[in-house]
Amino acid sequence: MQRRTFLKGIRSAAVIAAMAGSAALAPAEAQEIVFKLAHEAPATAIKGRTADLFAELVAKYTDGSVKIEVYPGGQLVPTVEEIRAAARGQVDIIAPYTSYYSSIDPLWDIFYQPMLFSSPKQAMEVFSGEIGQKLLANLESRRLKGLAIWHDGPVYTFTTDKPATTPDVLSGMKVRVAPSKPLESMLSKAGAAPISMPATEVYLALQQGTVDGVVTTPTYAAPARWGEVLKTMTRALWGVGGYGVAMNAKSFASMSAEQQEGFLRAMKEATEWNQAQTLENIAKSESMLKESGMTIVDLTDEQKAAWMPLAEAVWAEQSDDIKAMIDTIRQ
Repeated sequence: MQRRTFLKGIRSAAVIAAMAGSAALAPAEAQEIVFKLAHEAPATAIKGRTADLFAELVAKYTDGSVKIEVYPGGQLVPTVEEIRAAARGQVDIIAPYTSYYSSIDPLWDIFYQPMLFSSPKQAMEVFSGEIGQKLLANLESRRLKGLAIWHDGPVYTFTTDKPATTPDVLSGMKVRVAPSKPLESMLSKAGAAPISMPATEVYLALQQGTVDGVVTTPTYAAPARWGEVLKTMTRALWGVGGYGVAMNAKSFASMSAEQQEGFLRAMKEATEWNQAQTLENIAKSESMLKESGMTIVDLTDEQKAAWMPLAEAVWAEQSDDIKAMIDTIRQ
């Protein structure tokens, strides 16, 4: 009898110890939620700064139970692989240039309809509304959760020689462009050869003469030091640079409801900061480019008129859904 009582006591003690051990482990396990955010921009670029702010806010609003590790400069995964890597769960969060999403949803081409937007501010307003929300929601079919659209200024033409004030200037040139059918079409109509390559390879390509120009944003070109190898920037609004922030759907679902709430709050605040900083960042970036010796020119009305037939021809090539978006934006 005493032996049974003794054994029962041992079992009870073991159960209590196990329960206590489990309770002690629970908080530690919560602390171990770590997500990897990969992007190709320099840490000093607006995307890098927005990503770092987001990581800080996530830690704050989840009481440290969720940690975001940010990997800038393409060090974790090449830009062209980011979307597939996130869908497979190799990385958790990505923020590729919006044009990269066009390969899985052509509606993302709306960002790069040349001469469509009147200003970067107007574009931000458009993508903060119904059009932007639709684009993010469509990512669900790709095992991704669309989180936000971060902005990065206007898309202009940069060259190593004369400013691209009229289409004939680009004729015969090799121009690097992020994958984008509308921008590639615009370049082809101007007689240029569009070349797609990762942003991390552009500086050397310009330095070696592999390409003669770039279609990009001043806010990317400046911190990437492309002003050292480019000579001119022409303010012809060929689109609006931005980043689609998305997350592996399973990774998002791995968080508790409370953690998701803090996570999304952090994303909302980081996105608001990004938008508030964008216009100021454009001005600062253009100043940096001027200081590096770059010549910045604006189109005259006559020069703009020379580009418009090419732009309208690009619009005419788009799907009915994109044409409807173009009509909405132009109203």
